[in-house]
Amino acid sequence: MVLDMIRNIRSARVAKSLLTATGVLLLAACSGTGSTPVTDPFTTLSSAYAPASVWYASRRGMRTVLHGNPFSSTRAEFEQAILSGLRLPAWHQKAEFISYPVDGKRRGHRLVLVFNHTDRISHGDACGDLSEIGVGADDSMTRLHVAFCTSERSLSEISGRVFASDLDDPALTKLLAQAIDQLLPPSNFENADTCKIPGRC
Repeated sequence: MVLDMIRNIRSARVAKSLLTATGVLLLAACSGTGSTPVTDPFTTLSSAYAPASVWYASRRGMRTVLHGNPFSSTRAEFEQAILSGLRLPAWHQKAEFISYPVDGKRRGHRLVLVFNHTDRISHGDACGDLSEIGVGADDSMTRLHVAFCTSERSLSEISGRVFASDLDDPALTKLLAQAIDQLLPPSNFENADTCKIPGRC
């Protein structure tokens, strides 16, 4: 009986320790600390997507539209933080990201980032009239939908999410990097003839 009591006490202590550790992990995830970004397993690629178009679009700076602001920062602070934190994939040369108005003309190549959309986004929506896509306010979960567009046509799209407490949260930077890397691959599985580096095919 005594041995059984000792075993029960030990089991209770182990269970309590496990519950405490689990609670700490959950709190960390909810606060954004150490949160891991989650993106779609596959990028939605158009057969028209070609790495050469990324080079062309970014040769004088990548025009970038930011729709929504899930943080309590001002619009100017939000744009500065996001644009300065964006990077093209490692296979590409460095490029500047230039702010382009949400209501600007939907012509040519551009990157569109929609934050915390409240409406369901179907393929191609982000390349169209953004006023038709509702966006939410401050929320612990940052949801992101990114599209690489040419005029009103989508060349590639992907969605992701992460717990981010503010603009300085490293988790947000990781989400942006992960999404852009997947959005702009060095080849197109929909078109085996696409070339990674223009002029070298």
